[in-house]
Amino acid sequence: MVKDLSSAPPRFTELKDGEKSMWRYRELLPLIESGCTVSLGEGFTPVLTRRIEGYEVILKLDFMNPTGSFKDRGASAMLSNLKALGVKSIVIDSSGNAGAAVAAYSAVAGIRCRVYVPSNAPISKKLQISLYGAELVEVEGSRTLVRERALAELGDSVYASHMWNPYFIEGLKTLAYECFEQTGPPDAVVVPVGSGGLLLGVYRGFCELEELGLLDEVPAIIAVQAAGYTPVYDALHGPYGAEPPAEPFADGIAIPNPPRLRQIVEAVQASGGDAIVVEDSKTLEALSLLARIGVFVEPTSATPVAALKDIKAGGLLDAGSRVYIPLTGSGLKAVDKIAKKTLKL
Repeated sequence: MVKDLSSAPPRFTELKDGEKSMWRYRELLPLIESGCTVSLGEGFTPVLTRRIEGYEVILKLDFMNPTGSFKDRGASAMLSNLKALGVKSIVIDSSGNAGAAVAAYSAVAGIRCRVYVPSNAPISKKLQISLYGAELVEVEGSRTLVRERALAELGDSVYASHMWNPYFIEGLKTLAYECFEQTGPPDAVVVPVGSGGLLLGVYRGFCELEELGLLDEVPAIIAVQAAGYTPVYDALHGPYGAEPPAEPFADGIAIPNPPRLRQIVEAVQASGGDAIVVEDSKTLEALSLLARIGVFVEPTSATPVAALKDIKAGGLLDAGSRVYIPLTGSGLKAVDKIAKKTLKL
């Protein structure tokens, strides 16, 4: 149900000039009923530009969304349409951020919500989910087992998975729109990839900008994965070979089998991008580097910055390239994990 882009205004300044949220682009977002918009003011988050590894890096502070992660964009778009459809109860499985976002927006929409998470998910994310009023179900084992349990206990509820729901990805594409409007088009976008919604959303947004005649070409999309969870890298280059750690540091991308793997790989290839794998030690270094420039993010958010050294060493981008990195989640969401690594608790 994507809108016909030929009817869109020719310039972004004509979309919704006074609205400082992702809904300034409502003419490019699918919405079943305009009166059912479920919003907490998500989107249009700040940017910082810093020189890192010789690149002009545009850091998109998307952890400044209402629940502390980029997932608010997808949750707003998805819950708006579920509300319009008259849905009363939903179920989602999540490593934490999507669950927190969907729990919050469900509360605003007046929709009952049950969230299944791994038992080792950060306590701050589980606390968020509970406080927003959702039913929290902790599951021992992998993310695959969490999803299987959620589906087995679905009952009469709608499965509102951020991995599958097309409206969720429609919300995430606004990151591309904001990049274009706030800083101009980049040469490349570097994103953490677990289920792949962020990558697909950003790719979709830049493709639409190209269709509108606002871009000459889509920037290269570089997928970053954590060692032990490398399906995109494996599809492009063959097995990376690392075993999953007992406790994932970048838990947001600890997804062994993303359901949209083929689409993710196709988007990376079509954009002229690639995939990079980072070890936990490099992620921790990047986390510290970001903190020293005043930005406190969760481990998953730091992985694209960790990848910049390998991107440079591999010659994937020219020196001085403009690189767009959405910083996806607040460090306050993973204080327990970060403390164990940095304070040796």
